[in-house]
Amino acid sequence: SDLGSRTVVELGTSVETAFGNTALGLSDLFTRVLVIDLDEIYAKTPNDGLRLAARARAEAHLAVQFGRLGLGFYADTYDLSRTVIPKTFIGLLTQGNELDQVYSGSTDILQRAFAQAGAFGSFEVRGFVVAGKLGTFAPILHSDSSTQASFVLETAADGSVRGEVAASGNLYTSFGEEGLQGLGFNVSLGLVRPDGKGKPRYGGALNNIPVVAARPGYLVEVDQFRYEFEAADLLDRLSEDLDPFSSESQGGEVEMRLLDPDQRPKIHMPLSVSGFYRFAIPVIDIIPSAEVVLQSPVRLNGKLAIEGNVFPANLLSLGFGWHDYLWQASVGLRVPLRVFELALQVGSAGTELAGLFDLRGVRANLALAVGY
Repeated sequence: SDLGSRTVVELGTSVETAFGNTALGLSDLFTRVLVIDLDEIYAKTPNDGLRLAARARAEAHLAVQFGRLGLGFYADTYDLSRTVIPKTFIGLLTQGNELDQVYSGSTDILQRAFAQAGAFGSFEVRGFVVAGKLGTFAPILHSDSSTQASFVLETAADGSVRGEVAASGNLYTSFGEEGLQGLGFNVSLGLVRPDGKGKPRYGGALNNIPVVAARPGYLVEVDQFRYEFEAADLLDRLSEDLDPFSSESQGGEVEMRLLDPDQRPKIHMPLSVSGFYRFAIPVIDIIPSAEVVLQSPVRLNGKLAIEGNVFPANLLSLGFGWHDYLWQASVGLRVPLRVFELALQVGSAGTELAGLFDLRGVRANLALAVGY
């Protein structure tokens, strides 16, 4: 806040969520009468497929300041989900099928979710604040590179159809019936230069430096799961209110099991380098920031924030950027008091820049801090 940071003690928490897609706008869903133009969805879907992405984060912290030395504890959770539905599958649903044709497609599924808790400390020296965190973390749900889904649909000239939907891959977790299994440890280091009022002017950090890999003890295994179906008189069966398929079968299995110690993979939280700079001009602060995630999949995140620095402009904030496969734009309302600070941001999100204007997703962030 413009009154300065809390210099004795602070208890805070924040929650953030965002999701978006390539084609379907919120106005298509939140109406009194639900009308979805399938042809429009197909037309808006890029050739590389209908992209869906979601991210969420929640954290809580307690910090105490002893002169130049700061100590505290924190806990947070993080989730990133992404998949791409093939355009051939969207076209099959929206445009229908042609006789004597084969339709097929596949998609990879990315799922990253972690829980983390630990301690942090900071020390002011020569006008800079040096900070570090030591945390233990556990994968909540982590997909490997082989996790994917696919489909095949064959339509014969006589109108009969045969199809298959398949999925395979591994999802790892440290949470199961036998208790928490396979914790990891990491550290984060940061450097911040405050201005004369104690507000951060610029800074950078190296986040989630690996120390000990997590070895999650449980596997959710999708072992060549497939669902096959066939029908020679599909339209007649539908018109007579019968089961659509004359024959169907299911193969493979989905199970969760405890892994032996030598079967457990090594998983780290994503290592990243981040930095920011605050340009203080009359009435507002302009704060660009960037982050490079160095762990697969490698990605670049960036944001531009605008915050008021005098009353009443300090009650408002704006944000725009790209973060974890989502374009995001938001407007915020703040209560920037020394003993109590509340910030709420809402806005739009989308997997494409145009999705911000078509409202193909939403973003929301709520932060609360109390102390002195």
